[in-house]
Amino acid sequence: MGANRSPAIERAVRTTRWLLFALACAVAAAVHAIPDPLVLQHAVRTLPGEAPVVVALPDKLTEPVGASGTVLRPTYRLQADLGPTPGRTGLYLPGLFAHARIRVNGHIVADRIREPLAPPPRGADRLLFAPIASEFLRPGLNDLEITLAGRHQTWLSRVWIGDEDTLQRLRDRKEVLSVDATIVAAAVIAALSLCVLVLSARRPADRLYAYFGVGGMIWALHTVWTVLPDPLLQGPHFEIWWTMGYPLFVAPLVTFCVRLAGWRLPLFEKAMWTGVLLGPLILYSAYQADVLQAGKDYFRLAWIGAVAIGVLAVGRYAAQQRNVQGWLLLLTGAVALSFGVYDWLQNRVPDDNNPVFLTSFSGLLFFPLVAWILIDRFVQATTALERLNAELEGRVAQKSAELTRALDDMRAARDAAEAADHAKSAFLAAASHDLRQPAHALGLYVASLRAEQLPGRHGETVERMAASVSALDAMFSALLDISRMDSGAVVADVRPFEWGPLLHRVGADVAQLAADKGLRLSVRICESARHERALSDPMLVERIVRNLLDNAVKYTRRGGVLLTCRLARSPDPHWRIEVRDTGPGIALHDQGRIFDEFFQVDRVPGEPAGGLGLGLSIVRRLTGLLGHPLRLDSVLGRGSRFALEVPATHAVARRSDPVTQHGSLEGLGVGVLDDDPQVCDAMRQLLERWGCRVVAGTSVEALLARTGEHAAERLQVLIVDLELPGSGGLEAIAALHRRTGLQQPALIVTGASSRERLAELEASGFAWIIKPAPPARLRSWLIVAAGRVNVPDAASAPSERRGVAAQA
Repeated sequence: MGANRSPAIERAVRTTRWLLFALACAVAAAVHAIPDPLVLQHAVRTLPGEAPVVVALPDKLTEPVGASGTVLRPTYRLQADLGPTPGRTGLYLPGLFAHARIRVNGHIVADRIREPLAPPPRGADRLLFAPIASEFLRPGLNDLEITLAGRHQTWLSRVWIGDEDTLQRLRDRKEVLSVDATIVAAAVIAALSLCVLVLSARRPADRLYAYFGVGGMIWALHTVWTVLPDPLLQGPHFEIWWTMGYPLFVAPLVTFCVRLAGWRLPLFEKAMWTGVLLGPLILYSAYQADVLQAGKDYFRLAWIGAVAIGVLAVGRYAAQQRNVQGWLLLLTGAVALSFGVYDWLQNRVPDDNNPVFLTSFSGLLFFPLVAWILIDRFVQATTALERLNAELEGRVAQKSAELTRALDDMRAARDAAEAADHAKSAFLAAASHDLRQPAHALGLYVASLRAEQLPGRHGETVERMAASVSALDAMFSALLDISRMDSGAVVADVRPFEWGPLLHRVGADVAQLAADKGLRLSVRICESARHERALSDPMLVERIVRNLLDNAVKYTRRGGVLLTCRLARSPDPHWRIEVRDTGPGIALHDQGRIFDEFFQVDRVPGEPAGGLGLGLSIVRRLTGLLGHPLRLDSVLGRGSRFALEVPATHAVARRSDPVTQHGSLEGLGVGVLDDDPQVCDAMRQLLERWGCRVVAGTSVEALLARTGEHAAERLQVLIVDLELPGSGGLEAIAALHRRTGLQQPALIVTGASSRERLAELEASGFAWIIKPAPPARLRSWLIVAAGRVNVPDAASAPSERRGVAAQA
């Protein structure tokens, strides 16, 4: 672009350059026209009672050892040659550690001696500038007299005399650097350190920055202490503890730098903190040895060495990070180290007794830089967090879509499971009916044969057939009971009942099985059972006790089985029913599995199978349904104990109609309605052997056709299959009641096990029994029903509640 400028622009540029050069020359000439100030470096010092001596400035006087409260009053006389024509002149003392009175040619130009015992000047008051009136000056040599007054010590710097404006600027510049800038630096350091301390307190992961914050706060306090108008301590105490302020902020800051760089220097850190603790002892010992100044110098030099270690650590950090932050941190560390060395040299060189220390100003670089690093890390963390949030939102959206698909799949699976469950229920209902029909007919045929009381081997064969039918019935009942309990078809009927009849009945039923195996079976009931009653569902509890007792007899090969019942009073009154055996016991790893379906402990070879392994599974379901605790204690090789707890009550037990197998059924007219001809034939044979007059049919019309005009006397009681084709068993009973004009007692025989069908039976009010029907239960119902023939109110007929326990 410079090659394309016009000649006019080129001339304007050259003219501007000459003008700027001329202006610079004029300023330089004006500056050099002002003479440099005269610096007086020697004076004649006079003390009261002593001869005058020539001393070099700055000059320091301290009170003699052992003196206390001595006021020192030295007088310094100087001469200054101001030339033939002195202009506007001023006097400047850059370091005045005492109260002073200044005379020029006998005229007072400054007077600060008011109260000699007052504290010496501090901060900016140590800088003294006094303009000198032209009337006080004379050509050539001028006499200066400076009188000081101070307690403990006085200290006079070199004397500057010359151009008033120049000296005023020197004084103002030093005041700004020594007081105002120091206070600003301390305020900045304190503010940033406080922020870092808050950050470290709020974020435990950034506890390293606590060292930085603590060191910065101590640095700021030490800096402020330097310019306080009144010292906090006097004499050597001030010098010692002011010196101790340096290691107090250096130690945590160096620790921060070393740990930030990832160094592990435990010995170095331990040495630093030991030096902090021993620092006062070292400095006070130096004072007692009268080498305090040398002690302070070398003590502080040692800590400058610690700062050098910190700078090396920062350099290592910068080399690791290889970024702008690391190199800037290294640069500021190096500046802080160089400022510390400069201040240490300034303190040792006597040219200036009131130098400007630069250590405080290094904090203006170091602390803002660290704060900027923290802010930058915060910005980076915030940016990363925002990016992470965006990614997280995307992942959440993706997971939400996947979850929606999974929920849809779960709903589809649930619908399929519900459909499978309905299909299973329908299959069980159909299987229950279809499988129970032949078993029901077989049981009736076997009962009919048993009534013949066949002799010899034929009788034994019939008894074995009866046992097989009973086992088949038990297996059917167990399988279908599991299904009914899982589907919620079994509902507990909690009421008071007596233990005696229940336990004796269960014991009597199992006694023959125990006797066949050569086992002792004992039933022990405490005396309290005669007065206290249990509060539960007696049929379900009977099923639990029966299964436990059957299980104990089944697996015990020698010894015996004990069934006990006793009343416990604590914590609440309850019955404790125990079934103990001397069987093989149950291994610890099997004790939790024996309540699972189809699980059986190992049998002795040659022994018959012990069923399907559903007895204890039914026990677990029933105790869960009733809420009764069941406990198992077993020792392998010594036997097992099952303990059932049932609540106790004082309420009176309800009495039920006695069911007996005794009584004549001779001439009782029984109508049998079943869609299976074999069941009709087997039922007819059994009932006729009991003396009944039986009319059987597969439908209502067929049954009425066989009775003709004698339906009222031929159909005194009814035994009806629930699953009749067409309208079903309940509708068939209603039709027979309408056609005969009677309300005959009716017994419903069913193979159904679904919750809906059983609930329908409960709501019908009729007695019902599940196939295969035990002949003894069938005869018992017929005997009761025979006594109620011709009773027109069917609603008063007791319903024989049949559930899981009915198959006991």
